[in-house]
Amino acid sequence: KIKSLKAIGKNQAFYRASFILKGFSEHSMFLSIRKIRNQRYLYLLETVPGKKKGTHTNRIVKNLGNFDKLPEEVRNAYLDKKAKRELAKSFELKLREKDISSAVDTVAKTDAAPTRISNFNRLFPLNYGHLALKPLWEKDLGLKYKIEYLQKSSTEIKTWRLNDLLFYLCALKLIDPKSYFSASNSKSNFLYCPWNNVVQDNFYRALDFVYDHRESLIKHAVKSRLEQTKGQIKVAFFDCTNTWFETPYDDITWQVIRYTRKTTLRLRDQSLSNEEIQAYLESNEFLENLTDELELNKEDVLRMRGRSKESRFAQPIVTVALAIDQTGFPIDCKVYAGNIAEIHTVEPMIESLKKKYSVKDIYFVADKGLNSGQKLEKIQEEKLGFVVAQKINAQQEKFEKEMLDLTGYRNYIVDDSGMFRVKSEGSVDKDKARFKVCDHVKKFYVEIEGTTKSGNPKKEHRSINCKIVYTFSPARRERELKDLEMQISKAAKAVSDGYLAGNPYKSGWRALLQTNKEAAQTPEEKEQYRAVGLKQDIIEERRRNAGYAALVFSHPKDKDAAALTDEEVLTTYHRLVGIEDCFRVMKSSFSIRPVHVRLKEHIVAHCYLCVLSLMLMRLVQEKLEAKKYTCSAEKITHALAQALVLPTPSSDGMPQMWLNMGLDPQFYRPEFTGKKKARLSQNALEDHGYVWHTYEKHREETPFAVDQILEAVGLNKLPLYGSTGEIKRILGIHSVTEENMLAPEYLENYRRVVNNNLRS
Repeated sequence: KIKSLKAIGKNQAFYRASFILKGFSEHSMFLSIRKIRNQRYLYLLETVPGKKKGTHTNRIVKNLGNFDKLPEEVRNAYLDKKAKRELAKSFELKLREKDISSAVDTVAKTDAAPTRISNFNRLFPLNYGHLALKPLWEKDLGLKYKIEYLQKSSTEIKTWRLNDLLFYLCALKLIDPKSYFSASNSKSNFLYCPWNNVVQDNFYRALDFVYDHRESLIKHAVKSRLEQTKGQIKVAFFDCTNTWFETPYDDITWQVIRYTRKTTLRLRDQSLSNEEIQAYLESNEFLENLTDELELNKEDVLRMRGRSKESRFAQPIVTVALAIDQTGFPIDCKVYAGNIAEIHTVEPMIESLKKKYSVKDIYFVADKGLNSGQKLEKIQEEKLGFVVAQKINAQQEKFEKEMLDLTGYRNYIVDDSGMFRVKSEGSVDKDKARFKVCDHVKKFYVEIEGTTKSGNPKKEHRSINCKIVYTFSPARRERELKDLEMQISKAAKAVSDGYLAGNPYKSGWRALLQTNKEAAQTPEEKEQYRAVGLKQDIIEERRRNAGYAALVFSHPKDKDAAALTDEEVLTTYHRLVGIEDCFRVMKSSFSIRPVHVRLKEHIVAHCYLCVLSLMLMRLVQEKLEAKKYTCSAEKITHALAQALVLPTPSSDGMPQMWLNMGLDPQFYRPEFTGKKKARLSQNALEDHGYVWHTYEKHREETPFAVDQILEAVGLNKLPLYGSTGEIKRILGIHSVTEENMLAPEYLENYRRVVNNNLRS
């Protein structure tokens, strides 16, 4: 087959294959008959843009075979106009579902018509992207040996390896995210897949294992990395997100449904009538029993409705709390019920960090949503530092006056590395970015035992001493003033339309509305909620404060702790955006939502597997940066998904050569040929050897993304095609036998194709 590819021109064949692998275009397809050598052939054609602007041409997508030999129903459908369109749509759908098979088909085609049947039929490329992640999983995170030890010491599993399956599940989130059911059906699509003998039920046993040992796995991975880099945790960035489920019921509702159903079945077994059963379900006895049942199972409640950050208010959610270090590497994770307020996740995370890593002089960094005096007091009691955003609107007059006073401000710039630098120590330029640091007393109230005369809980006044940083940015001021004008416009329109404001708002354009009465006592008074004007005092306050921001901070109390400078405090807070990037990667690249598992243990394990996958992603990015490569998370996942090789048949039933389908071999681009023509037919007289040499030189100077990843993790790039031994050596799987390079069912199908080709 390799010889035949050389004969027809491997460049042309792979160019066609890569074109189809990129996916079919969105133009409509249709059927047409063409005569070749006095024979009629049915073709599936596609209309595509022509060379000149505004023109179109037809491109052959698929040769469907000799028309006179096709099934009678196909020939009859072609003669009917409506049936012909439906038939074309059917063929188009099948091609889209089998685009990789079509690409493999194209590799073996010649220019002769009619098209010959491909010897690669019923074979598909295998992904090797996971082998680029394997060294990171085993060496940098050390998870292979930890999982093998835990499997041997705490499970009865003997017939399959937990490490192989968990690595597959984590790698799959970077390569092709899908549900665990779909993952069990796709486990043969990889080059060397030792998890192939694991049945679907064991996927959920693996999730149970992760749930039981989740803290140990996270701790071991983080400590292994710290040992590799000889680093330490100096800053813990903290934030929360949530993920949702495709179900209308929360866990409490499900418990009520299941208990009611179980009770109904029990009463029917006792031969009670439907009326008697209904009467019992409406009785106080049943209500008391149900309450006791819910109390017993309250620990299993996780999927609950709450403040969804994606506006999924009709669906239950869970809250995921994540902590990362100063390099953006995940160091801890917690999963809470969806109705738990984010502020209550701070204290457990601090306790977990202290327990896992014995931290005592770190800074805890969070946004203003987690700014609670009680929580900051707890952080100070633990002798830790904190850097937390502080809102500036609706603050005390003396603090606003302090913020607007130019005394003490210093201008700053942000260098290319993202560090804040003091621009000058002299007079301050009020029209440039500036900051100042002041002493601050944060006052708050906490509830204590007892009630007041009015029946409300007693509250105690407390305060903590810290520092506050005021910053001003001209760009931020311009942006906020534009937003304010838009809000004023919306509020003015609401007043002219007689908008019914309802309860007073604290943010957004509704907060600018003035009503006749702030709180109606009876339904008849709701007209007093109607907007009649704008709150000019709030508008003026927002104008004054536009461009300003603030954060409060406190240094660690440990005597050996190295305190951050004012500039480093600002730099540290602005790096909080790194945790938002982590959440974005988990949501967009790893598809952490919607969650496709139901049990509490499996939901928590799913979130922890996403964090382990995030560790792999961060390691890949770090190693690429060390090689001076820049690669986004989306580009990395795309490159790993396109890392494909195709085994070519041989007479002994084992792969002889492996074709690299993961490259983007546009050999005849102008930069390789020196011409302005990119098509093979227009470069027929070009020196193919020269073009190939130019292409290889370009690949050496500007490697493809998959080549960059392989190089970064210590592996070599794959050639266009290579032997089995060469592939094993390059990808670091020397000890794997040839039989284990392919999954058993793939190998069986592979040999069947070889035998069919030999017989034909």
